[in-house]
Amino acid sequence: MFQSLDRLRGLISRPAHTYRPTVETFPDLDTQRLSKDMQLTKRGQSRGSDNQPPTDSTSLDAVEAEIIEHIGAAQKRSHDALENHLAGFRQRLIDLDFDAQFSNIKSAALGGLSDLKQELQTGVDDLHGLRRDLTAAEKWHTAFQTKHKLDRPAKIGSARASFFKWALIVILVLVELVTNGELLSKGSDLGLVGGIVEALIFAVLNVGVALMFGIFAIPYLTHRNFLLKLFGLISLLAYFACLIGINLALAHYREVSGVLMEGAGEAVMQRLINDPLGLQDFRSWLLFALGVLFSIIAVIDGLMVHDPYPGYQKVDKALRTARDKYAEMRRAAIDELGGVRKDYEELLTTSRSDLSKQRVEHDAIVSHRSRMISLFDDHQAQLEKAANALLRDYRDANVAKRNTPAPARWNEPHAISRITVSISKEGEWNSADLKTSIAEAQAEVDSIFISLGKEFDAAMAKYRELDSIAPDQA
Repeated sequence: MFQSLDRLRGLISRPAHTYRPTVETFPDLDTQRLSKDMQLTKRGQSRGSDNQPPTDSTSLDAVEAEIIEHIGAAQKRSHDALENHLAGFRQRLIDLDFDAQFSNIKSAALGGLSDLKQELQTGVDDLHGLRRDLTAAEKWHTAFQTKHKLDRPAKIGSARASFFKWALIVILVLVELVTNGELLSKGSDLGLVGGIVEALIFAVLNVGVALMFGIFAIPYLTHRNFLLKLFGLISLLAYFACLIGINLALAHYREVSGVLMEGAGEAVMQRLINDPLGLQDFRSWLLFALGVLFSIIAVIDGLMVHDPYPGYQKVDKALRTARDKYAEMRRAAIDELGGVRKDYEELLTTSRSDLSKQRVEHDAIVSHRSRMISLFDDHQAQLEKAANALLRDYRDANVAKRNTPAPARWNEPHAISRITVSISKEGEWNSADLKTSIAEAQAEVDSIFISLGKEFDAAMAKYRELDSIAPDQA
């Protein structure tokens, strides 16, 4: 039983083929195992006892033919494996497709230059209208300065400054509202709420009138035109009249509303006509002074909202807007142009790098293929040695049992028919030609880089020509 188990273990553990375990592409035959499996020693002794094959035999007997047939089958299997490898190498070489790479590089060259020119023309077209607007704004600005004898830039406040100016106006209204509301609440039927409502009307009127005079009327005092300057002077006098009138009316209203429940408005008008300065209460004078102060602050704030010379800010703002639009469009056009150039340069850089990598891969495939063929030739030599070793096992056992001389042909080693490997190189690149073509393609890539740079510089010069026609003055 134990011998049976050992024999079973041996059958299970041994491989199903007669090759020696190896990582080589073409493994060597295990001649000892093959000799044992074919029972060459036993069969040689048996045939030797019968003096077979005859001494004058010139051809292989059945056992020898079986050995050679087995070696031939192994040789064919190895050749089939080699053909599969060669087919894979060939497909890999074809997949490299250098022709397509060279074509893509030329297409990228033509496409890059064409796209740069197209992007340039698009940018010029977009800038043309803005350039004309900027030129017109420049002329208008220059004519305005010349006509009004201005040699300074317009005073345009920042967004932060404008915010604080308008915030000051709001604060003035709120402070005057609270102050007047407390003072007017004494004579209001609704108390503090009524006083605040009345105070709101006076505060908005007082600050609003001052603000309107400061923004739209008083600045004409600085105008070059005599009639407009006169209008500004009249506006200033009118403002002072409104300043005194509104705040005196408020002060009188405060005193009258504290005594009369009805007809306070009529009483205020009579007091303004008969005795405008006849305020009896100190708090009324305080209310008048606060109103005058807030009004003056409001008119000064209004004067600072725009440039002090009427109309100058409008002209200057139109110039700045046209200039900003032109500059923004020009920057966008330059960015688009630079983006096109960058995209093509990245594409060409990648193509140049890919050519180098593919050339290395091409050389590696060709080298691996040559090595594979060399290994197959070595394998055929090993198979021939294996055939002679197997024949030797059979013949030695045969000779030991013969009574007649062995055939003379047994003294010569057996030579197997070698398979000649042929490689189809149709559609493949020759290494020398490929090296030359890749060098030319990479030189063309370098030339394209230079051409793209020149085209980009030419585009920048074209944009600068627009700037010389319509300068971008900061």
